[in-house]
Amino acid sequence: MNPRTSSIAGWLILALMLCQFVPLGRVDPPSKGAGALPLPARRTLESRCGQCHSYATRWPNSAFIAPLSWYVVHEVRKARQAINLSELSGAPNHDGFRVKKRIRSLIISGNTSRHAVIPGFEQAELTPSERKQLLDWSAVPE
Repeated sequence: MNPRTSSIAGWLILALMLCQFVPLGRVDPPSKGAGALPLPARRTLESRCGQCHSYATRWPNSAFIAPLSWYVVHEVRKARQAINLSELSGAPNHDGFRVKKRIRSLIISGNTSRHAVIPGFEQAELTPSERKQLLDWSAVPE
């Protein structure tokens, strides 16, 4: 290996090591709870969607290894901005309506297992009974 190549490799390794120290804010705030949800819907949403769409995230190893951690944390933040189950009980009625509508359209489209693939998290696979349960809950009178 020539000196120039080893120097570049050394700097690259040093840069990757320093990336590990960039703070990402993986501390989750306290949850306001999903008390407004009926129990079956709450259980399904928490077990299938809660990892990314709530403050009850159990961060996988991929969330601690930079630069992959930057992507993982960013995607979880985007998921929480779209729908945050931890803030449903404190949401005004129009926000609850919006959340129900988003969940319903996602279930009807069939993209629940493909809408976001974040390294380290399991994909959300809904059983037919869970799908029906959430569709019944999210039915909004017109």
